[in-house]
Amino acid sequence: MLNVKHLSVRIGGGFNRPGKNLLTNINLHLGHGEKLAVLGANGAGKSTLLKCLCGELSDYQGDIILDHLSLKFWQGAERARQMAVMPQKVELAFPFRVDQVVALGRAPHGDENQSTALQRAAMQCADVWHLRQRSYSGLSGGEQQRVQLARVLAQIWLAERNEQGQELPRYLLLDECTSALDPAHQHSIMQRVGEFAGRGVAVLAVMHDISLAASWADRVLILRHGEVLACGGVELLADAQLLATAYALEAPLAQRYAQQNLGWMQA
Repeated sequence: MLNVKHLSVRIGGGFNRPGKNLLTNINLHLGHGEKLAVLGANGAGKSTLLKCLCGELSDYQGDIILDHLSLKFWQGAERARQMAVMPQKVELAFPFRVDQVVALGRAPHGDENQSTALQRAAMQCADVWHLRQRSYSGLSGGEQQRVQLARVLAQIWLAERNEQGQELPRYLLLDECTSALDPAHQHSIMQRVGEFAGRGVAVLAVMHDISLAASWADRVLILRHGEVLACGGVELLADAQLLATAYALEAPLAQRYAQQNLGWMQA
């Protein structure tokens, strides 16, 4: 399980200068096979939270516990064998082919050349197998996102085992992984991510599309001004008053979103 305890992030501040709180007293847990959507308006703290969870940002108060050990004590390569992170956008400086980009996901395991069947399965899951010989830089933004998804799926496609032969937990962290996709691919990709979670992988996805979250997530964490506004079952997204507060929506519009989300939950 991934546990976040009293996480706070503050930047700036100093002599005669006030600082700014990016996150304040965040608590959450992410369990085996769970699908958690992190939601909130722009500037709510979603990306800051993800940066803390993946180790990119370490200057915080509180603690993040990954499998009973503070994240600060994990070695990068060791963490990468159990936790895969997909940023919103990835820039590559070299003209890699799609299959070469996906193979990078196996670098923490050192088996890029021995895991081609696994890599193929990940590419098929993300619907990019037919693009495998194409140059990554020549793809559309949506195609690039699907390639990056295949890369992180390949990274944790198989569970590592401890000395006793027990499978170690796996975690998948996604930052707006469908932002450049058309609606059909959005739902298709999140359905496949959901199936991946069904294999025991804990998935945390930062999302803007609340309807997509309503159709996909088990639980939601809603942030507002760096604080937890609400955390619980996906049915929270059918609460018009909550949506109005989270996104500064007029009541009629919040009600329409709530009704739409309810429809996705019942579909």
